[in-house]
Amino acid sequence: MQRAFKIGAVLVLSIVILGAVILVVGFEATIEAVARAGLPAFAAVGLLIAIHLGLQASAWKSLNRGIHHRVRFRTLFAAVTAGMAVNILTPSSYLGGEPIKVLYVGRRTGLPYHEVAGTVVLSKYLEILSFLGVYGFATTVATITFRETLFRGPYLSLGVALLALTAALLILCLALWIGLHRAWQPLAGVVRLVWRLWPRSRLLARVHDRARRMEEQAARIYRDESVTTAKAFAKLFVSHVAVFLKPAAFLGLGSWSGLGLGELSLIFVASQTLTGLQFTPSGVGLLDGGLIGTFVLLGRSEPTCMAFLLCIRFWDLVTVAGGAFLGARAGARLLSSRTEAPAAPVEMPAVEPAVERARV
Repeated sequence: MQRAFKIGAVLVLSIVILGAVILVVGFEATIEAVARAGLPAFAAVGLLIAIHLGLQASAWKSLNRGIHHRVRFRTLFAAVTAGMAVNILTPSSYLGGEPIKVLYVGRRTGLPYHEVAGTVVLSKYLEILSFLGVYGFATTVATITFRETLFRGPYLSLGVALLALTAALLILCLALWIGLHRAWQPLAGVVRLVWRLWPRSRLLARVHDRARRMEEQAARIYRDESVTTAKAFAKLFVSHVAVFLKPAAFLGLGSWSGLGLGELSLIFVASQTLTGLQFTPSGVGLLDGGLIGTFVLLGRSEPTCMAFLLCIRFWDLVTVAGGAFLGARAGARLLSSRTEAPAAPVEMPAVEPAVERARV
């Protein structure tokens, strides 16, 4: 009850912040911008989001084949949607949904959780690597296109910070790549460090064992199933390209002038950086301010940016509703199976005597 109250309070606060941002930008101007965008622009963004989720599920399905898991695409798509819903509501959009994916697929299929988690971990590593590829490309294009703006005058600190962040992410990318090749186990190592503080904890012992097996499986698939891994990486890379194209689809179909590659790159870098630092659902507040500043830098109006943000928030709401529905349905099926389970042993005493008599 207390947790539900906290979640409700955060959601209410997010709505209040969003309303305040709209009032500052201008309510009437924002409504006019939304009307100017129209249904095609909203539908195009929704289609790109669906493509992103579908490619994520397809990449996961490819990795499941590496350990001979035959999981239906729609089950994986539902798990990815539920995980994305959790990501939207949690402090960081890049973490938070993975346990939901493992729980959903494990409960629906009966597969061992540590095996499902192994494919999720490898998928996450490949997702990070592919994302950093797109992010690095976007940063390079944006800094070259806007070098006169980002490295002179009031935006100099922003340009330097952008380059520093990109360099740090590329170092992370290199570390992940080397770690997969050498079968490093960072998660198991973290659990081991915590375990040393409480060496008698049986829970930490089990968690360490599962983390070790999970990362061993991820490294084995990456090493032995190179073709499968390459296909999954390619799908995840294209899924990030779909995210990259969302502003272009919205503005292009919304009767605004199109965006160049440099403009798209700067919007992508700004939005993804701010999304990684979000502290409210969907990054309400921080993402709004950052993207409005980016649009103004590009010569776009604030209401135009606000209309794009409202489009993103609309599809975030649809994703959260879909994830909640799928989670509730999976929970109902689990409760139903548990309710029906005791009925099976009742028939056994009536069958076993007949079997014994037949043997005699």
